[in-house]
Amino acid sequence: MEGFSKYHFKNIDSNEQIVRVLHRNWFYLLQQFLLILLICGVFFGGIFYGPMFFPELFNYEYKALTKFVESFFVLAIWIYSFLIWVDYYFDIWIITTERIVNIEQKGMFTRSVSELRFAKIQDITTEVVGFLPTIINYGDVKVQTAGEESEFVFRTVSDPYHVKNVIMDLQKKAENKKAENLGEMLKEKLEE
Repeated sequence: MEGFSKYHFKNIDSNEQIVRVLHRNWFYLLQQFLLILLICGVFFGGIFYGPMFFPELFNYEYKALTKFVESFFVLAIWIYSFLIWVDYYFDIWIITTERIVNIEQKGMFTRSVSELRFAKIQDITTEVVGFLPTIINYGDVKVQTAGEESEFVFRTVSDPYHVKNVIMDLQKKAENKKAENLGEMLKEKLEE
């Protein structure tokens, strides 16, 4: 993958290659920020029309309180926007030739990293629900496992059908490689 080398992802084996690096679809980020823009529109509309309906709150004696509330709101929106961006940017799924790595950012200071070897995959499901996800081509890819983590979910990723096909192809290659290695081991044992 261009732009993403093994120096960025330190836990990669020497014979392992990165196939895909996935983030959530851009539309997920747009949805989050549209909600913030709607809230800001209501707030700034209230500031504009507030003096017409509540003139006593906007006179000189409450000016400091009004400015404090405005500043607090702008700061809260800024922080919330930053948290949305951090969650979007640091939620990453890395598909390599050997495994899937799920890096999930939960808030500012909590990160969960889990991995799944292709041998543990039991089922892969793609879910695209709704008109816009179908048109824009994004959705969820759910990977059922045989391990203790029962399900890996790629949430709102672009082109989920292609992601499913990539994972299935890599799983088949891993199974074939495992069968070849087992065959070579049996052959060596029989020759001894």
